[in-house]
Amino acid sequence: MKHERITMRGTVILAVLLAVGGVCRAQDTVRMSLDDCLRYAYDHNLTVQTAQLNRESAEASVSNAKWNFAPSMSASAGENMNIQGGGTSFNTSAGVNANMTLFSGLANLRTLQQSKLSLKQSELKVKQSQNNIAGQIIQAYMTILMNQERLTYQRDVLKTSEEQMNEGEVKYNVGKLLESDYMLLQANYQSALGNIENTRLTIENNRLELRNLLCLENGQTVGVTEVGDNENMQLLSMEEVIRAAESNMPDLEISQMNVDLAKYNVKIAKSAYSPTLGLNGGANYYLGGTQLDQTSGTMVSGGNFSGTVGLNLNIPLLRGNSITQVKQSKINLRQAELQHDQTAQELRKTIEAQYIATAQAKNQYRSSQLLKEAYQSNYNVYRLKYENGAVTTVDLLTQQDRFLSALNDYLQNKYTYLMDLKVLDIYMGRE
Repeated sequence: MKHERITMRGTVILAVLLAVGGVCRAQDTVRMSLDDCLRYAYDHNLTVQTAQLNRESAEASVSNAKWNFAPSMSASAGENMNIQGGGTSFNTSAGVNANMTLFSGLANLRTLQQSKLSLKQSELKVKQSQNNIAGQIIQAYMTILMNQERLTYQRDVLKTSEEQMNEGEVKYNVGKLLESDYMLLQANYQSALGNIENTRLTIENNRLELRNLLCLENGQTVGVTEVGDNENMQLLSMEEVIRAAESNMPDLEISQMNVDLAKYNVKIAKSAYSPTLGLNGGANYYLGGTQLDQTSGTMVSGGNFSGTVGLNLNIPLLRGNSITQVKQSKINLRQAELQHDQTAQELRKTIEAQYIATAQAKNQYRSSQLLKEAYQSNYNVYRLKYENGAVTTVDLLTQQDRFLSALNDYLQNKYTYLMDLKVLDIYMGRE
């Protein structure tokens, strides 16, 4: 009876697994390599698209700054009716006026230079956002690969557990196996089924996370491919990695540009002390409409044209707010300089930490690989001994648990090491 209940439970679990597999097949699977994912994310990820829109906005600011050098021009026209005494007249007027700033303490020039620098900075921020997304995609991608490899091992364990349970059933029925040992074999089989189910659900969750990072359409999922084998790649020295990363990563250059932008703000604020010289001109035409004098009965009409050209010089004598603005801009400049120094320290610290983590992950991967192979070999020996009746069921399952624990450590360390290598590649600008 117990055996029937357990078999029924196993059937239910298998049905769930098949249902999950059916859902996976129903989805539109897009097979993509890690490089494919990165390239796709650089074009479609929402965070990267926001950075690209900011770059386009910076381009518009450059265009707007250029227009500050152009003259402003306006046109006007009017039609008036005047009633005075016994007469009525209609007057028409039209004119064109233009103004142009010739000198304003170089404020327009510095604003243009500042906007061009902001454009360069926005381009670097696009690269910075791509690097940030790349790190998240690498982690999600490697996690999928890790769980897929874990699933392969778990299927082998499930097959072995099923064989052991079936053999145990035969021995139990003929009285060669204790009921407690047979129940352990059944529980081990159910545990193997549950592990497979959990891993498959975890993979689907990992794929959803990767899909969201890539901003794929709903209903699509990513089919990953194996990454290149660079497990034996020799790490450069820490200083070589730091130099390569600092020259490639945009963080330091973005921070330096913040300092340069603050310097422009100081110059622009100081330009308020300078006199401004402007050129203005205009052309106006006045046409007096026909006028009827009801007293004398005579008709009067006429018109005239006038033009003006002039220079305007404005010399600031007292502008208290300009003093405050200059002082505040100098404070902002000092803050930008301090932030730049802090960014340099944090960037170097980040690169050093990533390098050390990669070196440690490599050592852990190598040691866990040896440990996994040792426990796997030991487990295989115990399987043979168990088949020959030399060890108990508890002994066998104990060795199996040790092997599975060593296997999980190995997979975790292996893909952590591969992930850390890929992150270093991103830091140094490697494909």
